[in-house]
Amino acid sequence: MKRISLHRKTRFGSSKGVSTVIATVFLVLTVFVLSTNVFLWTLSQNALYNQAAKDTNQRNADRMNENVIAEEGNCTWYSANKVKVQAKLTNAGSIAAQIINLWVFDTSKQTYGFNNSIASLSGSNMNPGQVLNLTGSNAMIVNVPNAVSGDKFNAWFVTARGNTVPVVTSRGIIIAEVSQGIGSVGMDFGAFIYYNVSGSSPNFNLQVWPNGKEGFNVPDADIAFRVTLTNFDMNQRTINLTSHSALWMNFPTFNPQQSRSAWWYIVDVDDTGKIKSTFSVISLPYGVPTKVYFASFSDLGKTGFSRSSPGNKGPAAVNLMVFGTIGTSTLGQNIPFVSVYVT
Repeated sequence: MKRISLHRKTRFGSSKGVSTVIATVFLVLTVFVLSTNVFLWTLSQNALYNQAAKDTNQRNADRMNENVIAEEGNCTWYSANKVKVQAKLTNAGSIAAQIINLWVFDTSKQTYGFNNSIASLSGSNMNPGQVLNLTGSNAMIVNVPNAVSGDKFNAWFVTARGNTVPVVTSRGIIIAEVSQGIGSVGMDFGAFIYYNVSGSSPNFNLQVWPNGKEGFNVPDADIAFRVTLTNFDMNQRTINLTSHSALWMNFPTFNPQQSRSAWWYIVDVDDTGKIKSTFSVISLPYGVPTKVYFASFSDLGKTGFSRSSPGNKGPAAVNLMVFGTIGTSTLGQNIPFVSVYVT
């Protein structure tokens, strides 16, 4: 009996030791698996964080390297609650940029407006060095509540990366602000053109249309002149020219009694170069170069069209006399601008 009990006791003791070892092994394996999973999860999260930080740093670097410039711009009242914005955008940066929005702020009314249709325009995705010309017929129109003529506006573009691109006025407008004592109307001296006039009443036409010929040397014949005028009014008001506006040519001599003058009144010209028999007011929007024609010996606001010629030869001084309105005020300005030689 004693021998049997001893045998059983020894057997039971050995089984308990094995179970303890097995449990310990399983515990170690469980801890190892859990630790491995935690370690792998930590590595994956660290990799995700590093990638997110890398992407963020890249976006910030791209945003800082983005450099779009909006030059030669102006922002003017167009019609009721509408503002016209013109500018030449250049991607001067080293990476591509996308223009997605245009904002206008009416500083007179403290109101805003925007136009996001620019994102759909061809050329709004700008590669480095690319130019997007938004002038003339490509100008952008923005709805701005309560905007009226005479209000002042600021404008800026927005890129897809969130950078703002302020519209910078052209250098010519800055010069005009310095020299407001001269007047609100400026002329492009390099765009002084003359045309020969042909035809008979009521069909008079400008020859070599539309380019004409350089106007500093002209013949003593029936001719007309084209000048390019720009409205530089600091208050951005529209200028309207009336039929009294004229181009005046004076031939100085040593004997004042022999001096002679000639003149050409302002006219309307259609798209084919035909001079219209009646005159309508010609508008000069702020900051927009506008071609204006002078061809009639008589004021079309008083009588019909008639041809005009210098009537003399030699050197002559040319002045431009413009009359009309600027905003709600009257305008009268004399522009001494070029000299011509008549042959």
